[in-house]
Amino acid sequence: MYFVIFLLIGLVLCYLFPFGPIVVGGIIFALVVDQYRQTMHMREDIRDIKNHLGLMNKGEAQEYEMDKEYTQVDRLDSEQMDVINRRIEAELEKERNKNKP
Repeated sequence: MYFVIFLLIGLVLCYLFPFGPIVVGGIIFALVVDQYRQTMHMREDIRDIKNHLGLMNKGEAQEYEMDKEYTQVDRLDSEQMDVINRRIEAELEKERNKNKP
């Protein structure tokens, strides 16, 4: 139903305005981006529910935990990031010293 209405509005805009196709293209792009954003939110909600109920297999659970850690890192402040970076550098240095002959 919405598709037909938007199609008719798009045809009218294309006919009446010289830049109508550009406007219609922008509207279609905005609708597609909004639909994608809503789908991603629904996907995250479904994954949260599956994890809470314990319905994930081992691989999905590991991927879910990695994604949660990754998004959590995006929300850290600079001091916490510095601490994490120092820990990683220390671990890499230990492995580098261990692998040297």
